[in-house]
Amino acid sequence: MKPHFAAGKWNFANFQSPTYSTILMNYNTPPSYGQSQVTVGCVVKEGRVLFTGASPGTKVEHTEVKGDPENDWPEPGAVKFTWRGKTRDGKECTALLEGKLQRSDKVDVMGEVPKFVKQIVAGAAGTKPYIYQYTPKLILKMRIGGEEVEEEGQLFTEATFTS
Repeated sequence: MKPHFAAGKWNFANFQSPTYSTILMNYNTPPSYGQSQVTVGCVVKEGRVLFTGASPGTKVEHTEVKGDPENDWPEPGAVKFTWRGKTRDGKECTALLEGKLQRSDKVDVMGEVPKFVKQIVAGAAGTKPYIYQYTPKLILKMRIGGEEVEEEGQLFTEATFTS
């Protein structure tokens, strides 16, 4: 399946700290698939799955949009990742990562294709895929039952726009 048929845009997050690891995958389907938004995620503590979650409790929000004047994509300037779920023993859990983003890389997926071919593909298929990558240090805020924990770590995140 061609990626732009499965999703028009998506976000990935991978956070690593001394105690916690989190992963989140979010994608929006294109109009041909109803423009649905799907998000799944997982939080791991010291190598063991603490909880997993899916939409609507687990989500990603671009809380600030800088935009990209080169291609009109809504490049994020700040982001908020939220995970919600329950531990095996039934404790309610939430995890939150939020902060400003400074782009570390921008990938033009069709960058090696001649410009005239790129324009034909964009016009015919409606695709102009770009991947924006960020690697900020952020603080993970966890609530496990009534206990609150904060821990700094490294986030790798991507925001991708295709159609």
